[in-house]
Amino acid sequence: MTIASHADPGDLNPGKGNICIRVCMEEFDGTHPAIKDHFVGEPIAPLVALARYALWGPYMPPLPEFVNFVPAINPYSQDMVPDAGATVTPDLISSRASGGRSETGQTAITCTGFTAEKIIDASPISPDYGVAYIAAYENFTVPGMPISPQCIPWTALFTIRIWHAPTAMLTYANGNQQTTAPFRNFAIPLSMITTDSAGSQRAVNGMQVFFDIVGNTDAIFDASGVTTRYCQIVEEGRRAIVISQEGVAISPPVKAGALTGSFEVIGTSRIAGNGVSYALTVA
Repeated sequence: MTIASHADPGDLNPGKGNICIRVCMEEFDGTHPAIKDHFVGEPIAPLVALARYALWGPYMPPLPEFVNFVPAINPYSQDMVPDAGATVTPDLISSRASGGRSETGQTAITCTGFTAEKIIDASPISPDYGVAYIAAYENFTVPGMPISPQCIPWTALFTIRIWHAPTAMLTYANGNQQTTAPFRNFAIPLSMITTDSAGSQRAVNGMQVFFDIVGNTDAIFDASGVTTRYCQIVEEGRRAIVISQEGVAISPPVKAGALTGSFEVIGTSRIAGNGVSYALTVA
């Protein structure tokens, strides 16, 4: 992979285009907005950034002509993050803005087309994966890589964790062996601890986790009781997609239906090699 190289941004005029690009933390498509977990050869999940005029204020910008999404070994000129230990391809994708603007003056820009290429070295915080970076910036605002301290507020940065294998671990925390009456919520949300193979909860912050209701039951996950920032309930209420926060994944409340009897909820992750089972009863 060829790493983008430009003149030192410190010698230029950061912000001259007045378009600030930030990770869109408000949208949840089932993966963490800023952290993506993949295996070698997989397409990278969509990267969504927000463009706005200036760093603050109510001003409505014109739509940027395009935003550059650029992989980098070290995106910052001051070594603020460890060097990347993995690569993605291609070397550059320019994504055009489309659609209207929000009341805050921000425009969503979605980038697709990157692929997890290879792992060069393990991350400093986990032996299980290497990390790649993709920076997003407006071409007339940020002159390029590496990003100088003056340009950091104008730039979005995505972290891509490329895993050797599904070696993360899921461990039971709370919520097993509960009973409730029909049409009532189970009292305790289901939860689990997530770690990498070395036992680090920090290493899997932002990891996607699934909770699936299985068996002969009409129980569902109750969207009205969601307490976590990132949660998506799909498959007619029988699957909840959540994000592990600092090594803890918590399901939405499970709501019993009319059917009585026992059923199971299974916690899994595509990055983990095991699952966690919860036995629940409606009586």
